[in-house]
Amino acid sequence: MFALAAAGVLLTGCAKIEQEESQSSASVATATTQLATEAETVPAQQYPSVALQVPEITRQDVSMKLEAEDAAVPSGCSVAMMPRLGYSGNGYLSGLDAKNDSSLVLNAEIPATQHYDITVVVGASAASTCKIQVDGETVYTMKTDATNNFMRVKIQGIFLNAGACELSVAPVDGIVDIDCIELVNNTSLYDGTSEISATPVNGKATARTQQLYQFLQQNYGSKIITGQYASDNSGKELDEIYNITGKYPLIRFADMNAYSPNGGDSQNATAVADSLAWAKDGGVVGLSWLWNAPMGTGTIYEKDTSYDLKTAVTDEDIAGKSLEELSAMVTEGKISQNCYALVSDIDSISEALQPLADADVPVLWRPLPEAGGGWYWWGSDGAENYQWLWKLLYTRMTEYHHLNNLLWVWNGQSSSFLVDSSMYDIAALDLYVEKDQTYGSRYEQYVALRNMSAGKILAISECSNVPDMNAMFRDNAVWSYFGLWYAPYLGEYTDNNTLMEFYNSEAALTREDFSYSE
Repeated sequence: MFALAAAGVLLTGCAKIEQEESQSSASVATATTQLATEAETVPAQQYPSVALQVPEITRQDVSMKLEAEDAAVPSGCSVAMMPRLGYSGNGYLSGLDAKNDSSLVLNAEIPATQHYDITVVVGASAASTCKIQVDGETVYTMKTDATNNFMRVKIQGIFLNAGACELSVAPVDGIVDIDCIELVNNTSLYDGTSEISATPVNGKATARTQQLYQFLQQNYGSKIITGQYASDNSGKELDEIYNITGKYPLIRFADMNAYSPNGGDSQNATAVADSLAWAKDGGVVGLSWLWNAPMGTGTIYEKDTSYDLKTAVTDEDIAGKSLEELSAMVTEGKISQNCYALVSDIDSISEALQPLADADVPVLWRPLPEAGGGWYWWGSDGAENYQWLWKLLYTRMTEYHHLNNLLWVWNGQSSSFLVDSSMYDIAALDLYVEKDQTYGSRYEQYVALRNMSAGKILAISECSNVPDMNAMFRDNAVWSYFGLWYAPYLGEYTDNNTLMEFYNSEAALTREDFSYSE
């Protein structure tokens, strides 16, 4: 038997369903201006604590090679020694064709219960796609370009129990040749840990903000904090989770898009008021900012706006100047109108967040998300311009507006877009998978993020399902927190029993598990 730590090495998961601009802002923009009121809920059924079930790992050096030519030859295939060179053993399996609906099957006796790296040595004369399966379950979709030589495709962090195991390669499209499959014990899972900073990057963070950071830091690796996105100010997703699990998530996530000056509707936006109400009830506040372009069409998407970030970038020291001073610099030709508009928008969003600072409510603050994808205007002009914008945003909000209640969450989705470590507290990824795909621990993404942002707390900023609690501890990939997106992910992707077991796990932290000390 096996379990998948993570499939694939990309930092981005599958695309979020119907991730349109209106999804981030419409529900907020059409809400009333009244403060969110406490939802009326019937006391939910209480469930016993669910114990972790983590197998005992036996670390052992293992190196195995399974030759394809030694297996039963699938229909339409043959064992060959030409024309493809560089094979091992007595030849290779040639002509594994998706049209024949057949698979290469190799049987192995796994010597130790632990994590393994599986390498498929494959060649193809044209682009092809194959599913790599362990005991009949797909662990990786392998895409191969045309090549004269064999190439090595490694899948890292696959957990295998000791005993009999069936490995197979099933073509989906095209024809491939297979030389062998190699198994070695994985080592990266256990390496590369680093000490997490004990304090936020903002040295002037409020006492409560420091408390929240220390709560994250002290529980990191031993507990996971529950979080849920709210689609509007009704609190329906939070109440749904309470009714299913008997517990509320600790973090309520929302977005500040409706407060964007260009195309937003700040008069009717309720994200801040809703957050104040959630904090009053004992919860932690998480806010993102999907920022409408400051000029032109009020949209977050690069394809729909003419706003050009690179024309706003300047070497002038603008972060600490007043809008009046910046206006004069526009007149003098020192900065562009696009640059002025950026700072003006930052001032507007800072003003919108001020009630949370006044109420001493710490915020997990995630601006400029998913920049590495390139689909938002703040990421489409390249990493260097994005990094300049992040520095401007951080400096303006921290030093000019003195918003010392923010813990900064970097969610760039790419190592190229990583910002300076002095300007973020938490590194996070949006990780979506297909509806019928096992979520697992997302181990490979965890390791990749850990390697690029050493010393930082790691979190799942958005997800399509709750991660597998037992798999996270088994794979040494315990994220600090997760944020489950609303429908269809809450409901269709995440069944009630999974939610109930997760929220009642001995390793889950919910709203009842946290409070600020006076």
